[in-house]
Amino acid sequence: MVIVRIILNSCLFALGLLIGPNWACADFNSDAVGTSTANFLKLGVGARAVAMGEAYSAIANDATALYWNPAGLVRIEKNAAALMYAPYLDSSFYNYGAYIRRVGRHACGVGIQFFSSGNIPETDENNASLGTFAPHDLAISVGYAYRLTEHPGREGVGVGGTVKLVRSTIINTAQTVALDVGIQSGPYFDHLRLALALTNMGGRLTFEQDSENLPRRLRYGGSFAITEAWLASLDLVSPRDNQTYAAFGTEYTWHLRKGLALSGRLGYNSRTASDIDSVTGLSFGFGIESKIVSFDYALLPYGGLGLTHGISLDFKW
Repeated sequence: MVIVRIILNSCLFALGLLIGPNWACADFNSDAVGTSTANFLKLGVGARAVAMGEAYSAIANDATALYWNPAGLVRIEKNAAALMYAPYLDSSFYNYGAYIRRVGRHACGVGIQFFSSGNIPETDENNASLGTFAPHDLAISVGYAYRLTEHPGREGVGVGGTVKLVRSTIINTAQTVALDVGIQSGPYFDHLRLALALTNMGGRLTFEQDSENLPRRLRYGGSFAITEAWLASLDLVSPRDNQTYAAFGTEYTWHLRKGLALSGRLGYNSRTASDIDSVTGLSFGFGIESKIVSFDYALLPYGGLGLTHGISLDFKW
């Protein structure tokens, strides 16, 4: 049975390796950089994932899996929920919320992402004040996942998909529908997991005469349990509108007493590093977890622009 499981996993990921690069790069060229819209969809969710550099597609086993890799929904024990708040530069902020329910080999859930740019002064062509407007973005997601293989005491391959309504408001409003799909393996030799996720497929936002693609991305991921307490992860991400980048994260957990644990996290993301300077690629964080709820915090330096913080609460019951 172990051989069958390994063969099945290998076939699924080989298929992804064959079609993935063609999908991600089909319409990429040097002129594609910066041409996507709804860029709030690029912002990671969950302070744990953000602190680990966003290398999370193979780890995702909580309510944020709806964003990172919907296949991870089947790793939730029964019920899970997540709430996140992240203030960004100036008066902008980013929120995420989700609820997931698993029954047997099936799991489904709903989530919401909301990004606000704050209030921005509006003027006419003569530079006369017209007051303010508040650009904001919204995505509402509905996801489903199924565990393809299952063996007593061992997780099998999970597959999943998410349909989401994406709505963006500047002064006018545009909306579209997008699709995410993902695969996540069971553990190889109790240590290694692999993942593949394709996100923001289909759909374009049209403001008046201008129509732009969503920020489609292909994410290859792997996580490795070095010990029971020490976890490392790596994601390679191919976006439609930029060059491929790497994300790395690690987490170490101390079990303080039964039912209570403390985790320290460190991450590096070459996309954020290349945006401003190498320091901005780093991320840090910690988490405190009990049987029912966990609190997570993430810190991201943005060079001379300052620091960005994120906090999240995860529930399971």
